[in-house]
Amino acid sequence: MVRDFTDDDRNKRVVTAEGTEVGTIHEVNGDRATVDRDDNASLTDKVKDLLGWGDDNSNELRTEHIDSYDEGRVRLRRSP
Repeated sequence: MVRDFTDDDRNKRVVTAEGTEVGTIHEVNGDRATVDRDDNASLTDKVKDLLGWGDDNSNELRTEHIDSYDEGRVRLRRSP
């Protein structure tokens, strides 16, 4: 379900398709959001490549990365 991020998405947890926690949405701006990545999140290179993330702690998330939204979480689409 692709849609722009809204103010309601702030502070939601971001999880992979498998349920691994990635971080928390900090800021939203239309089809992009900034995620503060958890220091303890062990993201695979495959997930980092999918999202285009480097090694810094704050990263951009785009609506094209999202599979679904619910009350407390944003779930990433499954990586190819």
